[in-house]
Amino acid sequence: MNYRLNPETLGEIFAVPAAVADEHIKLAGSAQLKVLLWLLRGGQGVFDAKRCSKAIGLSPADCTDALQYWFATGLLLSVESENEIVREEEPSEKKKEKPKKKPAPEKITVMPPPRPVKPSMKEVISRQKQSSEFSYLLNTASARLGRPISHGDMETLLYLYDTAGMPVEVILMVIEYAIAEGKAHMRYIEKVALDWSDRGADSIAAAEQLLCAMERRKQAWNKLSSLLGITKSPTVTQSDAAELWIYDWKVDEGLLVLAYEKCHAATGKFNSGYMMKIIEQWREDGIDSVEKAESVKGGKRKGKGRSKKNSSLDLDEYEEMVRNFTPVYTKNWK
Repeated sequence: MNYRLNPETLGEIFAVPAAVADEHIKLAGSAQLKVLLWLLRGGQGVFDAKRCSKAIGLSPADCTDALQYWFATGLLLSVESENEIVREEEPSEKKKEKPKKKPAPEKITVMPPPRPVKPSMKEVISRQKQSSEFSYLLNTASARLGRPISHGDMETLLYLYDTAGMPVEVILMVIEYAIAEGKAHMRYIEKVALDWSDRGADSIAAAEQLLCAMERRKQAWNKLSSLLGITKSPTVTQSDAAELWIYDWKVDEGLLVLAYEKCHAATGKFNSGYMMKIIEQWREDGIDSVEKAESVKGGKRKGKGRSKKNSSLDLDEYEEMVRNFTPVYTKNWK
């Protein structure tokens, strides 16, 4: 399609640096471009975040954040830093006229602040130019999240890519997982990604294996909670127990319900540790059905010729211990 500018709109124009179109039109987001156009239209001066917010429809905080992009790229300079450069370049006439030099002031060594864990926006821009893979990560992450990613998001992604050393494909798998969980924000993505990294998910195959394991645990808990009518989210220990009972030991559903009823009668709540004692004892006694469990009065094990010293804690004793347990709290003054 051919086009031309409407001559009637050219009555009042302002300059836009060519570098904006040549170097930054692909890198900069809509917020950064809006802020820059607003600044260029107004000329040089003091940045007013509130006026900018009113003009372009973004919050003052977003306007200030977008402005930092142009300082990081060097397209904008603060007046203070520009004056420092001029003062360093201009020769001092007063120093030439005076033959005597004043003693130099005592040099004060200023230690630089500790480097943040995450990279800066300047490093993000530099890495984006250098690495087509990282550039692909930023563009794809934005597309999958369905929104422009902020500077903080970009810094987090570079941290995961460079510092944590995670492959792009695995980071994108984490993003997909977060979206599926309904937690498509960068804080959760970073937390999950670092957890996967600690578990050795450094390839697509390893990440898929980890996802399968996580899905297995999730399904085990969903099945157990549905069976027992539990609505609370599980702890790690409870998820481990559910996976063990459902998939590894393949405990009969009726036995799980019976163990829960005995547990609830004794403790008044779901206690995976208490249920584990019951189920372990049933397994030792070869009880694999509700009928067999109910045939043993009081849940006592049939004799196996083993002494009490070598046997595990008797269930009746365990129930009595739970009923009579009184917690004692002590203060740690250290």
